[in-house]
Amino acid sequence: MTGSTSRVLDALPQGFRQRTLKSAKLATKLGAGYLRRAVTGKSRATDPADEEAAARTLVEELGALKGLVMKMGQVASYVPGAMSPAAQRILADLQANTTPMAFEVLADVVRRELGGSVEERFETFAAEPFAAASIGQVHRAEVDGQAVAVKIQYPNIEDVLRADMRKLDVIARVATFGTAFDGKALATELGERVLEECDYVAEADNQRLFASLLESVDGARVPAVVGSHSARRVLTSAFVEGRSFQDFCASASQAERDRAGAILFRACFESIFVHCVFNADPHPGNYLMHDGGDVTFLDFGCVRRFDAAMIDAWKATAIAVLEHDQKGFRDGFVQMGLVPQPDRFDWAHQWKVMQYIYRPYTEPNFRFTPQYVTESYGLLIYDNPNRNRSAMPPAWLLLNRLQWGLNAILGHLEATAPWGDIWRAVIEAPTRPVGGQRGD
Repeated sequence: MTGSTSRVLDALPQGFRQRTLKSAKLATKLGAGYLRRAVTGKSRATDPADEEAAARTLVEELGALKGLVMKMGQVASYVPGAMSPAAQRILADLQANTTPMAFEVLADVVRRELGGSVEERFETFAAEPFAAASIGQVHRAEVDGQAVAVKIQYPNIEDVLRADMRKLDVIARVATFGTAFDGKALATELGERVLEECDYVAEADNQRLFASLLESVDGARVPAVVGSHSARRVLTSAFVEGRSFQDFCASASQAERDRAGAILFRACFESIFVHCVFNADPHPGNYLMHDGGDVTFLDFGCVRRFDAAMIDAWKATAIAVLEHDQKGFRDGFVQMGLVPQPDRFDWAHQWKVMQYIYRPYTEPNFRFTPQYVTESYGLLIYDNPNRNRSAMPPAWLLLNRLQWGLNAILGHLEATAPWGDIWRAVIEAPTRPVGGQRGD
C-alpha cells in the first residue's frame, strides 16, 4: 500500500477504514474470477450454494470498499457469465444498496457545502439513506413541501479514487505492453471520467442537459435538479418513486419489458449519434422502472462528449455495415484509428464480429438474451486474432462498455423492438452536437 493511500484511509472513519482494508482481498478474488470467466470462458467448478454465499459476503464487504473496485463489482452483478444468475441477483444489491456511511459524517458535508445544518436547510431529512453507492449515498428529504433525493458525497472519496487511478495507470501500461493500445492514454481517460463524478455541480449541469435531450424520447424521464440545495458535493433532485430494475424484470409483462428496452436503446444512441454525448455508466442501478415500461434515468456523473467528426465517421461506418459495403467498413475502421496496421489485420474476422454486433439491426424481430451477450466473449476476446492488432483511441474506452453494458441490460429484459429502424434513424439523422464540446 502506498503512503498516499494510507493517508486517505487514515482520514476515513475507523469502522469504514477497517472494512475497506478487509474488503480488498475479497475484491481481488471477485476480479480474478470474473476475468477468468470473461477472458477464457472457463472457471473452476463451484457449488452454486457456495457461490451464492460468496456473493452475500461480497455485498457486505465490497459494499464497504466504495470507489473504483466497487464499480467493478457492480459490473459483475449484471454482465452475463460473471457469476451464476442466483449469485448475481444477490450481488445486484451493489447497484444501489451498499454499506452506508454514518449520517453524522455526512451531515458535516452538508453543513460545509450548503452553508447550514441539515435541520436548517431541509424541512425534513431521513438520516437513514435509501441508496448508497461507490461515491456517495442518497437520503430522502423535503424542500418547500417537495419530496427530494439528496445525494451526499463520501468525505475524502476523491482522494481514494485518485489513489486507485495511480495504481491503475501502472497496471494499464503493463497490460497493454506489446499491443497497439496506449495504456497510459486509456488510464488517463478513465481517470478523468471517474474523477468528474466527484463534481456534483458538473453532474447537475449534465442532468439538466439530459432532461432536455431526452424530451424527444417518449417514456424517458429525468428528475429535476433543485439548484438551491446543490453544490460540489451535494446534489438535490426531485424524488421519484419507481421500481428497481430487478423487480421490474421479475414482474413486468413482456410488452412492458419491450417498451423499456426500446426507451433505453433509443435514449442511448440518439444521445450519441445526434448530440455527440454519452452517459457512460449504463448499469441497472441507474434506472427506475415504471408500470407501462417508462424509465427514469439517474446518475449523470460520468458523461463523455465527442468530437462531431468522430461521430460522423462512426455513422458512415455503421451505414457501410448495414449496406454490406466491406470496403467502406474497412476504410471507416482505419479512419477512426481502430486499426493502426491494416495489412496485418484479420478483416474477415472483424467482418464476422460486425455481423454479430449488427444482428439486432438486421434480423427481424430480434430478441436480446443473456446468451447473445456471452457469444461476444469468444468473438471479441479470447478467440479474436485481432486482439493485439487493434487500437483503442481514448474516446472509445467507455463506448466499449456498451458492448456488454447496454446489451446485458437488454438481455435481462429479453426485449424485442424494431431495433433496425431505431438504429438507422439515428445514424442517418443530422449530427447536432450539444454545447461544451470536447475535441479529441
